Amino acid sequence: DHKSYTLLLLCWNAGQESPIHDHPCDGCWLHVLKGSVREWRYHKEDLRCISDETFQEGQLGYITDSMGYHKLGNPTQGPSVTLHLYAPPFQQCRVWCNGSAQNPSSASSPNYSEFGQVIADPA
Repeated sequence: DHKSYTLLLLCWNAGQESPIHDHPCDGCWLHVLKGSVREWRYHKEDLRCISDETFQEGQLGYITDSMGYHKLGNPTQGPSVTLHLYAPPFQQCRVWCNGSAQNPSSASSPNYSEFGQVIADPA
């Protein structure tokens, strides 16, 4: 509803990964619907990896910034699908693409559809 929560269904191609990112809300709940997803968790001060865990189909995960930052990826040769619940919703987050804790970029959620209506061209 973009007021109390945002629910995203993410489809991951084989080997696809997100950048390292934060969660400027009360956290993100993750449910693996198909395949598996790998989570690398990073220390907030220096972005050193502090955890590496793979969630299998049916498993749940949770992260908030107090636990560190993370990136997710599909470690399989086939597609994976995850459901993400953000509460409250957020419009932007910080991302780190160069492995340095300095100078993060800002990113917005590139939704393809909202409320069942296509809002963006996938090209």
